[in-house]
Amino acid sequence: MIFVSVNQRGYTDTELWGPFPTVEVAKQNITDNLEQGLDGDDTRYTFHKVSESGTTESIGYIYFYEEYENDGLETKKEEYFVIGYEV
Repeated sequence: MIFVSVNQRGYTDTELWGPFPTVEVAKQNITDNLEQGLDGDDTRYTFHKVSESGTTESIGYIYFYEEYENDGLETKKEEYFVIGYEV
């Protein structure tokens, strides 16, 4: 099973979404079609795999962040997944 934790800059709480059967399904439901983080703030979506034995492993993330460029504010996206989990 895949769960996704969501952290937003400036907030101490964390949301947890899932379970999803695969990373691909989790991405489709949560981050596809997003161009920026929650409320336009830096937001990290961390993907966790929970095995049948109950062990949890972080397998990747999608991070939306804002950076001020010479011509204004631009939204950036960074994505990383452990080999074998990327979609």
